[in-house]
Amino acid sequence: MWVRPNSIIYKLLEAACKAGKVKAIGISNFHDEKLEDLLAHAEIKPHVIQLESHPYYTDTKTRDRLKEYGTRMVAWYPLGHGDKALLNEPVFTELAKKYGKSNAQIILRWHVQRGTTVIPGSTNPDHIKANADIFDFELTADEMAAVEKINKNVRYYNPNPEQEAAYAGMKIDLDAQP
Repeated sequence: MWVRPNSIIYKLLEAACKAGKVKAIGISNFHDEKLEDLLAHAEIKPHVIQLESHPYYTDTKTRDRLKEYGTRMVAWYPLGHGDKALLNEPVFTELAKKYGKSNAQIILRWHVQRGTTVIPGSTNPDHIKANADIFDFELTADEMAAVEKINKNVRYYNPNPEQEAAYAGMKIDLDAQP
């Protein structure tokens, strides 16, 4: 189950946006036909969309498509779900040495420079601090291109319709949260 652009839920989001009750509409995991349906029919295009994006799955085609509408991509799994092979790619190790950063910081900087918003998750205070320490250097055009070359079109999340329906229908007990 997903929210169609002509559904009552999306119409309510658009109405709330028009009324100034919300400043932006954000969606998650709309891709391929679902995204095209939304872009074709929504009166107010989404302002942000959260999609899987990392150096093994750059999804440049979708990112470029969204630019037409001013929609920003927020990277989901920006560090490749912690995949050691991705994190230890030689290009990241070389750049980390050059800039005095970690491999993860190089990946996060790559995202930022290509215009992707990143919100990396961590419960480790040192990692959280390091994740934010990426604004004192800039990758060159050649370095950005070197990162783009490791794209394998490999996704870590490959949902089927049943999984998407379960995810969309998930109920979170906010009262039970600490």
